Amino acid sequence: MKRTIEETVANIQEEAGNIVYTCKEHGKETYFKIKQLERQMKMRDYVYVWFKHRGHSEKMWVRITKGSKLKGQGILDNVPNILTKLKLGDIVKFTTDLEGITWGR
Repeated sequence: MKRTIEETVANIQEEAGNIVYTCKEHGKETYFKIKQLERQMKMRDYVYVWFKHRGHSEKMWVRITKGSKLKGQGILDNVPNILTKLKLGDIVKFTTDLEGITWGR
């Protein structure tokens, strides 16, 4: 039986060691620590994006396809664990605020 790409992606899980949970009190601090990885040469095409939906949030890597690290569009490069309406490979838009947080839409 052949699977569609969507079915294959739906069954992919993020590696346990690639997920970091934080309390709300330290979420921003942890976000900025991980966001510093954007400066590495191998991460030049990626931006660390903070997504929020109905009181829940999740931060994930996005591979930039249009724009820059400040504002653009890209492909979600993590498997969402909390915001499950998002999927690996989804096209998302993002913009960075004055504080330096890149928000996903």
